[in-house]
Amino acid sequence: MYELFILGQLMDRPMTGYQLRKALSSVVGQELTISFGALYPLMDKLAVAGELTLAFAPGETKRPQKVATITEAGRDRFMKLALAPVTLNKQTQLTFQMKLNFLHLFSQDQRVTVLTAYQKFAIGQLDRLATHRQYLEHNPHMVAEDVQDALLVNQLQQVRAQAQADWVTALLQHVQQERESES
Repeated sequence: MYELFILGQLMDRPMTGYQLRKALSSVVGQELTISFGALYPLMDKLAVAGELTLAFAPGETKRPQKVATITEAGRDRFMKLALAPVTLNKQTQLTFQMKLNFLHLFSQDQRVTVLTAYQKFAIGQLDRLATHRQYLEHNPHMVAEDVQDALLVNQLQQVRAQAQADWVTALLQHVQQERESES
């Protein structure tokens, strides 16, 4: 997942590890960002795979900075990752956030593909939350106060999921209208 982000960021311009981490933080939030201890080894791994190059360049300080530049193999790998189906797991939401951050790199058809997949996920999330709500409402093994608190959290999650579903549906309609007007 972080590989997707690194390669996507480098599609626009070369960046240092510090710049990559700062960009990631602005997309996913400070609490979900990657540590430097994980970022730099991942950048080295991508360099060994030939997906990016790392070179020292003069920085704003006296110390040279290691700058990452994407290669053609990295561009191909990014597109493969960005257009791959997303598995339903604890990283699904984060993976879609990263893909949505790179919509400007996709063709109209690719945008529709990514947005349609996200829409399907968001609607599925609403269905899963409704099923969980029913389970909570009829769970004889939970204390009534715990059920009430769990229902409040479920309600918050449903509001968030509904907002995502509405947002992606509107954006998808806009992208499809653009595609039709270009045809």
